[in-house]
Amino acid sequence: MVLDAATGADRWTSEPVDLPPWARCTLDDTRGFTLRTQTDEDAVMIHWVARTWYGGGAAPSERVLKESTREAHGALRVDPAGPSVEVLPTAEPPESADADVPPVAQAARPPQPAADVLDQSQVGDIRVELALHPDSGAIVLRAVNPPTAAVKWEVELDHATTRRAPRLPP
Repeated sequence: MVLDAATGADRWTSEPVDLPPWARCTLDDTRGFTLRTQTDEDAVMIHWVARTWYGGGAAPSERVLKESTREAHGALRVDPAGPSVEVLPTAEPPESADADVPPVAQAARPPQPAADVLDQSQVGDIRVELALHPDSGAIVLRAVNPPTAAVKWEVELDHATTRRAPRLPP
């Protein structure tokens, strides 16, 4: 899905891109999935790397370790002007694939979310929030400028139910 940077409006949506079934995609970098972008004239190149590893507590056998450690990578060329997503031939990942799984980046602790925010994540220089709109009760996705807390854009995703689930303790 391509959103208008100024308004947050949906410009177009592509067909789904095939990723390994074990990949867990995220918008922000994690140990299991990273994205890197670069511009190329009138297109955006998206490089992705997905990883899994053994997460149990006991020392695994060599077979278990081998079966649980996976890595895949790929690249896409996206034309922001129209519904064009091209899967590029497999190339080297943007980061060293032969290195150990990188540690999770230690970013500054995000501020305590506002009462209407259900979830939030830092994406580039903006904070993306999933929130319950206080006036309409609708579920919205919005981009917020972190230093000023000004809303850059907001898109209604769904109308909320009349009852809200209780907030879980941290």
